[in-house]
Amino acid sequence: MNEWAETAVEQLNGMTPSVLINGMEKFSDVFDLFLYMAEHADDDIPPIVIQKLKSFKNEAISALADLAASHLESDPDMLFIAAVSALGEFELTDAVFPLIDLAYKVNDRNAAMDFIEEALRNAGTCVIEPLLEILEGKEIGTVEKMLLYVLASAGSNCRDDRIYRLLRQAFRTMEDKMPAVICLNVYGDGRAIPMLRGYLERNRQIEKNLFFEILGTIEKLGGRTDDFSRLF
Repeated sequence: MNEWAETAVEQLNGMTPSVLINGMEKFSDVFDLFLYMAEHADDDIPPIVIQKLKSFKNEAISALADLAASHLESDPDMLFIAAVSALGEFELTDAVFPLIDLAYKVNDRNAAMDFIEEALRNAGTCVIEPLLEILEGKEIGTVEKMLLYVLASAGSNCRDDRIYRLLRQAFRTMEDKMPAVICLNVYGDGRAIPMLRGYLERNRQIEKNLFFEILGTIEKLGGRTDDFSRLF
């Protein structure tokens, strides 16, 4: 993509795409280019286009969120995917909230949810504060499980006691423990070891997959598991 951006093009009177794109002053021109590439390009939209969009910040975030929302009626198409991906690539807190809103709108539509999850994970640590705000005090449903996993992933590189408390609370209150265990594994905080060991000690008849997931998580976090090895 960098080579493409810096290669002079005869049809552009010898200019490079980077010079042309960086010289665009109107948001509408940049957004039209984004739409054209989303519909016709064989590869991902070049980073230089995403960064130029990002320079318009709130105007771009609003337009991308509206574009994604307008393509919710069917399976995710290229415009939905491009809009959601761009919001994640912005790596801005203000772009995280529209992604969360979209997650609640698609809810259990797995294909669309997968693209939203990927975008949130690509957004990096800027997702932490919005996700903490959204998840605090909420029951964990389909959307919340995904958001919790994104939070654990982002938090693994930016530890925060609020994240650990939320993950611990999820493990203690969720009927299905598996998503919370996976999040604890991803987050990587050794403080979860006594809680996980205690759960195995109190529950000697649990589902096999959950047992091994907990066992693997304890080991990853640095805890001992040899006293549980003969349960299955």
